[in-house]
Amino acid sequence: MRLTLVLLLHSFLLTAQSEINWTVNLNTQQVTQTERRVFETLEKDLVTFLNGRTWTDDKFSQDERIDVTLFLTLAEVTRETATGEELVPNRYSGTLAIQSSRPIYGTGEVTPVLNYQDKRLEFSYEQFEAIQLSDQSFTSELSSILGFYAYLVLGMDYDTFSPLGGQPYYEQAQQIYNRLPNGLANSGGWTAAGKTNNRYFLLENLLSPRMIPLRRASYTYHRLGLDQMLTDPIAARNNITLAIEDVQAANQSYPSSALVQAFVDAKREEIIAIYQAATPAEQNAVIQMMSRVDPAQSSAYRAIRSGGSSSRAAGRVPSRGPNGRR
Repeated sequence: MRLTLVLLLHSFLLTAQSEINWTVNLNTQQVTQTERRVFETLEKDLVTFLNGRTWTDDKFSQDERIDVTLFLTLAEVTRETATGEELVPNRYSGTLAIQSSRPIYGTGEVTPVLNYQDKRLEFSYEQFEAIQLSDQSFTSELSSILGFYAYLVLGMDYDTFSPLGGQPYYEQAQQIYNRLPNGLANSGGWTAAGKTNNRYFLLENLLSPRMIPLRRASYTYHRLGLDQMLTDPIAARNNITLAIEDVQAANQSYPSSALVQAFVDAKREEIIAIYQAATPAEQNAVIQMMSRVDPAQSSAYRAIRSGGSSSRAAGRVPSRGPNGRR
């Protein structure tokens, strides 16, 4: 009986674990008045919420979980009053940086998929109040932000394993946005007004027909490019070039998009390393394309001509079904 209970508990834990392996880091150096214990509790609550929730109906083994690192840099929120500036209780603002990766087939290496910084983070948090997310109604800004990025991570990961495979998860992120109260949806990182590099526009880009070439490029780049690099590096690199051409097409169709910027931020160093082993003609073509797509960093791509090659150690990648997961 005891062994049966242990096995049942073990089975439950495997079933209940998140598809995403979250690592959470908080930077509270800008906090001056709130007790540090509040943020120790917050960090634990974030880990419990993110790693304790399942986000899909698919089954993930331990080595299939998506590795994600979440960096929060927080400060207290203040407001002006007749007597001066005062602290807004339990209210925090700052930045959120999120990085996700996936394995490269046949190697022991991983490749970055999402590398994004949200500079308009703001939420309320009261110590010992559990973070909850409902599939039916709005619960809190913090849980909405976390759920939003969880579904974006899943969608972008699935897009790398099958063409447009992440669509259901972008639609889940859209449902979170649709449940926001009007005042919240029209402010901060959720607003459609003002700057185009926020949560609203990142989601809008992922759902836009103009961004389909970029989403298809994600599959070509990863599944037909990086995953084939060990067995046929020339064909793999050709496919990566085709993917970059699609990224350029998406950028021409939708200039200054948040999604294109997120792609180049994640892939810049990797692209430079890949094409150092390419022919001069390939190098010139990629330098020209990436300089158009990523003009602020155009000088960085000149390093492609420095030569050298990247080696990939043999390893193992989790098996994936036709839809990206098994």
